[in-house]
Amino acid sequence: MRLDPRARLLLILLITTLAVLAKDIAYLAIVFFAALAVNAMLKINIIGAAKRMRHFIWLILFIAIVQSLTVKGGTALLSVGKINFLTTKGIGFAAEFVLRMGIILLAGLIAASSDGREMTDGLLKLGMPYELAFMSAIALRFLPVFRDEFVARINAMAMRGIDIKRLSLPKKLKVYGYLILPAVSGCVIKSEELARSMSARGFGAEKKRTMLRALKLTWTDWLVMIIAVLLTAAYLVFMYTYGNLFVL
Repeated sequence: MRLDPRARLLLILLITTLAVLAKDIAYLAIVFFAALAVNAMLKINIIGAAKRMRHFIWLILFIAIVQSLTVKGGTALLSVGKINFLTTKGIGFAAEFVLRMGIILLAGLIAASSDGREMTDGLLKLGMPYELAFMSAIALRFLPVFRDEFVARINAMAMRGIDIKRLSLPKKLKVYGYLILPAVSGCVIKSEELARSMSARGFGAEKKRTMLRALKLTWTDWLVMIIAVLLTAAYLVFMYTYGNLFVL
């Protein structure tokens, strides 16, 4: 299904808002599966995206494991003497973290699957200044750039005989820590090159801008937006009426 960028932006806003407001694992699971359904409706290749972001997903899982071992409370599941290493509350915090990050990633896929120019035009139609709209579109474009920078450095290490896949988990995390700074530096260098290129082309010289393509909301866009708003409202009413559904 092809939606107007304004409809996509509304879906992203609603999904991320619910990810923040959700009270427990059950509510987060509902939002997570709803985000999956939206991605499927838009025919986004979720499996392919997960493969491309597998390093980031491993980082999320590692943080979740650390949270499950450090958060105390609830029933002890693994303890040595008087020290509890794993509790139901810790597992609950870890599950909530994984679900929230999963929802945010799925919302990001909705934005990343859209054409950058269309998203910029959609933001302009919503009244956002062109500079801010352009910056938002560029920020989305830099996500795959950061991934490419990270993968390029992993490949460089592989060419030097270091097979990260065969390393133990502590060593693997240590190597990833070493790679983050060079990857960020590469993105900063590319952003400086982009800024010089924009200045050479006179970006911002003309305050009044025209649009090559005129966006128009179809009945499908209106239907999707109305249903999304109604479902979100029903979700919030139910959540604040009945409270927590799943407590560890």
